[in-house]
Amino acid sequence: MRISVLLFFVTAIQWLSAEDAARTAVKRAIGLIEKSAATYIEERSCFSCHHQALTVMALSQSKLAGFTIQDEIVSAQSKFTLEYFTDRKDRLPKGEGVPGGSYSAGYALAGLAAAKEPADETTHALIQYLIKTQKPDGSWRIRTHRPPLENSHFTATALGLKATAQTKHAEKATQWLVKNQANTNEDHTYKILGLYWAGLKEETHTAAKALLKLQRKDGGWAQLPTMNSDAYATGQALTVLRQSGFIKIDSPQYKRGTQWLLKNQKADGSWQVKTRSKPIQKYFESGFPHGQDQFISISATCWAVMALLNQ
Repeated sequence: MRISVLLFFVTAIQWLSAEDAARTAVKRAIGLIEKSAATYIEERSCFSCHHQALTVMALSQSKLAGFTIQDEIVSAQSKFTLEYFTDRKDRLPKGEGVPGGSYSAGYALAGLAAAKEPADETTHALIQYLIKTQKPDGSWRIRTHRPPLENSHFTATALGLKATAQTKHAEKATQWLVKNQANTNEDHTYKILGLYWAGLKEETHTAAKALLKLQRKDGGWAQLPTMNSDAYATGQALTVLRQSGFIKIDSPQYKRGTQWLLKNQKADGSWQVKTRSKPIQKYFESGFPHGQDQFISISATCWAVMALLNQ
């Protein structure tokens, strides 16, 4: 009896230590995310998924989890996004006016939804853009390939499905997700999200099981089978596996994944991931560490934060 009680308290202490470590890691990252998001809109005039959508998603979820964030930072990102697309709203229903294509439109709507922005003429025009650009097979396609963030038709299709929920367009997208095989980590994660948003429990479970099998011995996930574990793929996989309800935070796989993230966080609070995309814009410092790797690294840091929130 005494041994059982002792084991209970040891386990409880270990769990609290892991939770404290995760909360500390999130706090260290939030300030960096906020700083870089604020700097980006001072230096650039174009909407980006890595600074407007993912940062808002990470900060909004952090607030819901009880962390203190600068609300004005989230508001500024939403305002920036809305102003960018409002200037183009007459072109959007024609399938024009979005340099990044349906992928960018989908992420813009996801970011605005995370910030709880009310629907308006601009968000309606973005949805009309997606309806106009959906392919006959039900998918939405990537236009510019910049891996891993902008390289998967599954990402574009899942985001399009979410934006057009409860319509025939979402039904066609769901069918495409069910039929097509995921290859990259990005494919797997957004296939799961799309099926989850569509309400297909059995299919979501099957897709999540396939992603869980890709966990490496070190506890992390990799963008591609030929690459090493990194924070973008690991944070993304953990977030999606948890949000879809496939694994819980006390599962061995989840614990191993979060330990990988905690072990690989930099002293400044960031997670660094090496870029494998060719730059298409003039380089500038966004206020986030890691120089040429800063855009993918802030994306990775956002996913890592979301993965650690419910510890």
